[in-house]
Amino acid sequence: MLTQLRKHYSPSFWALNVALAIGVSACSSPDKLEPQATPPAQYELTDVRYFLKPTDRVDTVTVKLKELSVQNLSNTLSTQQVESSFDELVRTSQFEVDQVNTLPKEVKLDKFAVRVPQNWYGQNLFDYYAEPFPLSPDPQQKPYGGYKNQVMTIRVPAKSKININRQIDAYYLTCSFEGTIQNKTTGQRYPLTGKWTGLLRYNNTLIDLKQSPLP
Repeated sequence: MLTQLRKHYSPSFWALNVALAIGVSACSSPDKLEPQATPPAQYELTDVRYFLKPTDRVDTVTVKLKELSVQNLSNTLSTQQVESSFDELVRTSQFEVDQVNTLPKEVKLDKFAVRVPQNWYGQNLFDYYAEPFPLSPDPQQKPYGGYKNQVMTIRVPAKSKININRQIDAYYLTCSFEGTIQNKTTGQRYPLTGKWTGLLRYNNTLIDLKQSPLP
């Protein structure tokens, strides 16, 4: 005669198993992946070229330098030496980008530095200043540094003052330029065109001496 055995489980047993099942399910669920931040795009300026269009030109401007003077309080002729410097001369640069250029909003042109012309040899032949300038619409300046101090020997009559007036010619070039802004990650390229205005050089120093009597 077969005896059927029945297993009896208490309510606490069922509650324990449910709790274990929930715990195992919770432990095995995958962690949520946070979206990775996209790194900011990086750009570079390449293929910069300067050239002259028919409307481009070279302008000559006379620049007055700091006035110097010597005086002789004695009753006899005096010979004096005066040192003159050109520290006030500056090299200038200013870019004007055409409005037709469509660039990404995050591109800041004044963060790019480019070399600019310092001599023009006709046609589209240039040589370039060693130190780069920002590609900025605001006027930029750097010390010119092309002239050494000069010592002048001046004969000053008795009871006289001599004013030393100096001036020099500055040659400014307005020309066209073009280049390319390139996304370093994607390789996408954006054309860049406009005008550059800046100093080419100084030349032709003129010195004028004016004598006046001392009281």
